[in-house]
Amino acid sequence: MTKFLSHRSWLPLLAASVLLYTGAIWAEGVNESAGEDFGFTLLSDAPDTTQWGLGAGLGYHQSPYSGYGSDFTPLPLIYFEDKWVRVLGTTVDAKVGKWGGLQLTLRGRYALGDGYKGSDAPILNDMQKRKGAFWFGPAAAWDMGFGTLSADFLTAGSKGQKADIEFGKSFAFGDFTIKPYLGAQWLSDKNVDYYYGVMPSEARPGRNQYNGKSTYNTSVGTSFGYSLTPNQSISLDVGVTRLGGGITDSPLVGKTYIPEAKFGYLYTFR
Repeated sequence: MTKFLSHRSWLPLLAASVLLYTGAIWAEGVNESAGEDFGFTLLSDAPDTTQWGLGAGLGYHQSPYSGYGSDFTPLPLIYFEDKWVRVLGTTVDAKVGKWGGLQLTLRGRYALGDGYKGSDAPILNDMQKRKGAFWFGPAAAWDMGFGTLSADFLTAGSKGQKADIEFGKSFAFGDFTIKPYLGAQWLSDKNVDYYYGVMPSEARPGRNQYNGKSTYNTSVGTSFGYSLTPNQSISLDVGVTRLGGGITDSPLVGKTYIPEAKFGYLYTFR
């Protein structure tokens, strides 16, 4: 049996699916007891309205590679949403359907800032360039009333697979919103090996060969939003990620905790 189909590979997806399915069954009981209609609806039964917006942002990311430092990445903010699709930044969600408070989508996402080139840091000299990737796969979000649980399972072909699960709760104070969140991410051995592994031909004194192994990262953070006008909004997301052992064991990596921040401005056309 291939690594992709191994029990370890599917464990994160299975766990996320069980959580979301259990939540949907619980929500069904609540809605039925309240006398509300409940059942799977293909796509959305809401009116086919369209919203779109344009903006710009800046992302800060501390690299895990030894001696690399930090990255400041311009972030395109393109927003579009109708009955069928939602686009925000580098993420595209094709809406599949809903089941009570459970939303199902097919997701595509380009990961800006992933990878490196050999000149980025001394530890990476003579390493082959690692490139960013386009990730795609199923995603789901369950609105539980007291918070939102979301999960996805994405693949990028030769760069492996990853699964994310996150819980967050939004609070509104007039034009100001705050959303604390926590999450976990599973990375396949192929993914870790591509970005943090060292091939035999790349091994040097002080940089031993390393074969990446699957691992889990954990993260915590808070996002803030403020409506300047009915059409204009700004956002700030700050958080920190703790890297799993499969990454920190790599001779390329010199950090365990990775702080991140994103700031954005969006103008929505109505």
